[in-house]
Amino acid sequence: MPLSLTAVFADVPDPRIETANKLHPLTDILVIATCAVIAGADGWDEIAEYARTKEPFFRRFLELPNGVPSHDTFERVFAKLDPDAFADRFGRWVGALCESTGLVHIAIDGKSARRSAQGTFTGCLHVVSAWATESRLILGQRSVPEGGHEITTVPDLLAALDLRGAVVTLDAAGCQKAIAEQIRAQGGEYVVCVKGNQKGLRDAVGDVFDMAGEAGVGHGREEEQYVTVVQDPDGWSDVGAVALVCRERRVKDQKNEGTQGCRTMKW
Repeated sequence: MPLSLTAVFADVPDPRIETANKLHPLTDILVIATCAVIAGADGWDEIAEYARTKEPFFRRFLELPNGVPSHDTFERVFAKLDPDAFADRFGRWVGALCESTGLVHIAIDGKSARRSAQGTFTGCLHVVSAWATESRLILGQRSVPEGGHEITTVPDLLAALDLRGAVVTLDAAGCQKAIAEQIRAQGGEYVVCVKGNQKGLRDAVGDVFDMAGEAGVGHGREEEQYVTVVQDPDGWSDVGAVALVCRERRVKDQKNEGTQGCRTMKW
């Protein structure tokens, strides 16, 4: 049975000092803000407006001793809140929710906020997210720390997720042996991209297809994609298959061929 938001947020550390001015329980603030954002609220004013319009609903399961919080209260609390503590509890809640819906696919991806300069590998704020594609929910997020890289942040994000029965997809940045081993250790399967930045691995994948005798040819259309899969490749521990995705285009009677990407996966 899925966890309730009030239960999952109950032990989040409150960053506020105990004074007479603390009018709203932290759990109330977190639950309202989470519900508002899920409903499409964008910004503190819209979250506060959502709280006011839905106050009778929230009074059914929240304390609200002094009514609903103002937009200033939401902003101040979240500015001081431990983001990892919130992300861990939120991920736990969404994980329980997705388990009840039969989640099968989790996509790991990183995005940069170009206008927010920070000392990361991209030179700005970079956030790695776990996206439940079928449920259309973000299971968790981690920001890359100052001086850090996405590769070192992905394992922390994965550790907060229940991967049993899930297929985790990652782009070339996540194509790391340790990450694949972690996914398998947590009960999940994986699909990862292999690109030219990992020449040794890419060449090894190519050798698999050479040994399998796959040549891969087009059929004369203007643009065509084709996929070749080799299952249970020799010498690859704990890898169920490797797949080669290729593209062929004809532009002014000139044929251009390219490899879109290679993926290794455990089935």
